[in-house]
Amino acid sequence: MVFDIDKEFLLKDKSMEWRKFSAAIIRTSHVHQLDSNNSIQLFIYLDKESDYAKKLTEKFLQNKDISDLQNSDIGKVSSNFFKKLLVISDCDKLFQGFLTIINHLINFEKPHQKDERITEAISFITNHQEQTLKIKDVANHIHLSESRLRFLFKKQVGQPIQSFMLWLKVINSLNLVLKGKQITNTAYDVGFWDASHMIRSYKELLGVAPSTIKKYEKDLKIISCGETNFYTFRTEILKDWNSVKPYKIIDV
Repeated sequence: MVFDIDKEFLLKDKSMEWRKFSAAIIRTSHVHQLDSNNSIQLFIYLDKESDYAKKLTEKFLQNKDISDLQNSDIGKVSSNFFKKLLVISDCDKLFQGFLTIINHLINFEKPHQKDERITEAISFITNHQEQTLKIKDVANHIHLSESRLRFLFKKQVGQPIQSFMLWLKVINSLNLVLKGKQITNTAYDVGFWDASHMIRSYKELLGVAPSTIKKYEKDLKIISCGETNFYTFRTEILKDWNSVKPYKIIDV
């Protein structure tokens, strides 16, 4: 999603010439061009498998790849609100700001009270992050079958339990990587099988290797939000509409 802070930006794709937008949502992996128009934009990148992304896609992108978000009351959010989000570093405030935007776009129901067994499963996972836990270990701890645990976890948390466990490893290892710890040692410390497993997981979830994140950290402000949220993006630049491989990739 893109929101202009000052005036308007320009978007085009293979089927649409340059068009002005004050806000837009763009389908995952859709090839497009954006001209900032000498203005300032706030970008929000969502995991396409998240409940937020699925509901937004269902509402705004059923028959299109780019939507101007007119079928919402996002216009009621002041420009000052967006400007403040650009300079906030506190993870909880960033996430609350994100939820404010989401609630102006879709009626996102608050989840029901969590099953105590799922709460205990999350606690067990977070307290044993240095171990190479398997899902069956968690299931045994809370006295559920693996299949029942997978079903309840996805229903209550909104993502598969294996994804949750992998995300925790990535986030915890990221904090160590940014402090300069060697990848091999970090991998074992947070429960990856080995360094190769850690690197594959980074590329799968973040689209970038740990070493690349460390390189960008010297020039950019990277906010790591512990066990809650992590913000990252990957942009591929193509030479033309018919290009298959990007000639430039930006990972942050």
